[in-house]
Amino acid sequence: MPTPAMRTARMLVLTFMSMLVVLGVVVALSVPEADLTLPSAYVIGGQVAAGVVIFVLCSTIGFRAVPITPGTDSDKATREGLQRQQTSMFLRLVLSEIVALVSLALAFVLTEGQLMTYVIGGLISLALMAFFAYPSTRNIRRVEASLDSAGARSRLAEAFGVGEGPASTYNVL
Repeated sequence: MPTPAMRTARMLVLTFMSMLVVLGVVVALSVPEADLTLPSAYVIGGQVAAGVVIFVLCSTIGFRAVPITPGTDSDKATREGLQRQQTSMFLRLVLSEIVALVSLALAFVLTEGQLMTYVIGGLISLALMAFFAYPSTRNIRRVEASLDSAGARSRLAEAFGVGEGPASTYNVL
């Protein structure tokens, strides 16, 4: 049974992910004569390059969180950890969504391959969201390691119901 924190995080991420699908439907209905031709290689290359840049950004800054101050009450540390995890998750969601949003704009600017421009960008963004923002054990423990780096225990993994805390956190990284 998922914890309330896990249910909330999953619902937020899945909402962001489902909006990319809804935007795809809007593009398909809005673009006149939408066909399934591919955009130019430059557009696809730019989307893939943007996806790689976002991947690097999410890997380097996406899991940073201000460490919990040593000596903080355990309940307060968990509350602060949950708030900082949510902030970190939103940063990763927003970064991951950039490729889809730029592709959405391009779909209305380009003269050929409009629908596929958004589809490719949307798929790249969905993959980034699934890997970096979805509250998996790996992602939660990476944030927990950042929160616990000053020596205090946030018990973030326990709050999300993904196991015991720091003893196993550092093995995941």
